[in-house]
Amino acid sequence: MDILEEYRGQSDRTICIVGTIILSTKICMVDGKFSLYEKDEILKTFPTNDPKKKETILDIIDKASKDKNDVVYHAERIKKFVDPEHDKFLDFIVATLIKFAKSDHHFDDKEKKLISKVIDVFNDHKKLSLLQKIKKKMRVN
Repeated sequence: MDILEEYRGQSDRTICIVGTIILSTKICMVDGKFSLYEKDEILKTFPTNDPKKKETILDIIDKASKDKNDVVYHAERIKKFVDPEHDKFLDFIVATLIKFAKSDHHFDDKEKKLISKVIDVFNDHKKLSLLQKIKKKMRVN
């Protein structure tokens, strides 16, 4: 089952958070490994004192790390669920992906390409001059 399908009836904010966790996990795995440090960074980005919410986040990370779909698939799914009126959520997702890509102090070309693909998908959804500027700054075609 698609990870986002479980959250289909939730708010755009929830879909954004779940989608960000999924895509962040995918970005962290681009080098072939997903470290505890990277997992902790995701948990720090979405802090909670509620053990049930933390378990939900860990479950999403686990499912995303095993999921065979690529970032384009997940970006398309997120785009489908997020209302165009809430396009700032898409900006947040891209900014968070960049944060994770740089968290190991090395912004790899593979990470840039994955983020670029997400930006391309999201650009269909809104008038994204901001994301185009980000993509240009990353120097990814």
